[in-house]
Amino acid sequence: MLLSELAAASGTTVASIKYYRREGLLPPGERVTATRQEYGQAHLERLQLIQVLREVADAPIARIARLAAILDDPEQPVIHALAAAQIIALGLEGLEDPEDPESPAEQAEQAGAGDDRGEEPGERPGEHPSIAPLLEHLGWPDVDSAPRRALDHLLRSLDSWGAPTHTSMLQRYAEPMAEIARADVAWMRGLPTPDGEGSPALSDDVLVMRAVAGTIAYNRLVQLLRALGHTSLSVLDTRPSPDP
Repeated sequence: MLLSELAAASGTTVASIKYYRREGLLPPGERVTATRQEYGQAHLERLQLIQVLREVADAPIARIARLAAILDDPEQPVIHALAAAQIIALGLEGLEDPEDPESPAEQAEQAGAGDDRGEEPGERPGEHPSIAPLLEHLGWPDVDSAPRRALDHLLRSLDSWGAPTHTSMLQRYAEPMAEIARADVAWMRGLPTPDGEGSPALSDDVLVMRAVAGTIAYNRLVQLLRALGHTSLSVLDTRPSPDP
């Protein structure tokens, strides 16, 4: 499709597409003449990803450009793009690995081997003491990540407020989340889920787009269901007991 057709198919203006190309968010099309380029499904999927990042995740252009660079680098595995997308979706900017900010999931490939600073798996110096036992209980790899650092910050805040942060409390929240996360990952990858549903193989752009949109939408779903439970239990607690 030509530029005008790509704009119509994606719901994006021609000016925006040209801007995304200049900023490195969108790869060039296949040149057919000196002034015309041909675009395909991959360009349409990249524009859909950009729209989700801009409109749903409110991501800045510079952050999207970093993610696009990972997606367009054949040497970068998709897990790096998913990790970068997760940071955007969760608003965890600033919590990337300070030793490798361009590859926030680098240590995921070293699962169970400790981090690259020679530390043994288990509790990390200075980290909240509930995290390592939680990971061991769930059977999750002892690797560094932006969510792990964010959890550490959150638990320290809860400690300062006098809220419970012991491992058994975290397990109560984490165990159902582990099942949800497993289903999420299967859905994002287009693999068959336990109920037999599934979808064909997906491009990396669609996979990342699903990861961003799904993370934001389903985090909201969990918040609303929890709030609905609080409201419902409060109503039940205030109802008069039936007459004997």
